[in-house]
Amino acid sequence: MKKILVPTDFSPIANNALDIAVDIARYNGAKIELLNVKMYPVADVGAYYSLYGASGFTIDEKTWADVLKAAKLELNKLIEKYEDVSIKPLVEETAGDFVSSVLEHKADLIVMGSNGADGLKELFSGSNSEEIVRLASCPVLVVKGSVKTFAPKKVVLTIDFSHEKFLKKAFNNLPLKDAELHFLHVDTGLKAINYKEDDDKMHKLANKIGLKNCQFEILNAATVEYGILEYTEKINADLIVMYTHGRRGISHFFNGSIAEDVVNHSDVPVFTYVEA
Repeated sequence: MKKILVPTDFSPIANNALDIAVDIARYNGAKIELLNVKMYPVADVGAYYSLYGASGFTIDEKTWADVLKAAKLELNKLIEKYEDVSIKPLVEETAGDFVSSVLEHKADLIVMGSNGADGLKELFSGSNSEEIVRLASCPVLVVKGSVKTFAPKKVVLTIDFSHEKFLKKAFNNLPLKDAELHFLHVDTGLKAINYKEDDDKMHKLANKIGLKNCQFEILNAATVEYGILEYTEKINADLIVMYTHGRRGISHFFNGSIAEDVVNHSDVPVFTYVEA
């Protein structure tokens, strides 16, 4: 892995994401691009200034230039404490949307914070993190809560036996070699399964990838999302690794995404990768 992209709005959750990205960069020698996206107020100047606490002013070129300059200074101040990691500060302006601006950057991993399903209308709301998880062409690590360091002790690996590339992506990018690994297959009762056969499949998959210190669980739950979250809480895991279909358009409308739902409702970081 060569480059980690970290979007930031300078909020505490975004700063936590940067802390974790730095831990990962130290582990694998990657460089970081720290990106702050400024939404140019083409359609609604009043809404923009309300967001940034300057309601009542009329924007002009100098004012906008000051906004960009202040953002660059804040980025530089933010990265001062990480002297041992290469971090490139980026300020970009767009009249489009935050998600598109993030996805335009090519990276080997995106690490971003998310407030999850709390209803906050911010750049790092659940809806934006869900969309990035669904549309990104690289793996995404969504940071939740107040985690400051990244050294997972217990990891839930969600599987359905039809995808495994996401597992290799996780182990190639993240410091997981000392973690206790929990393979999880959720049985929702929609189709008959052979528990002994599925347990054997989990063992074979772990051996194929060369993983040790593994435990295997088949869990009955009403939904896959609920099963993953329930099991994660039960064992006090500190990371979930899963794939997503990355559905778009009407397919996503009717089918949704289990990964997006987990990202939105999980209390621990979630690593995802789009597999067809």
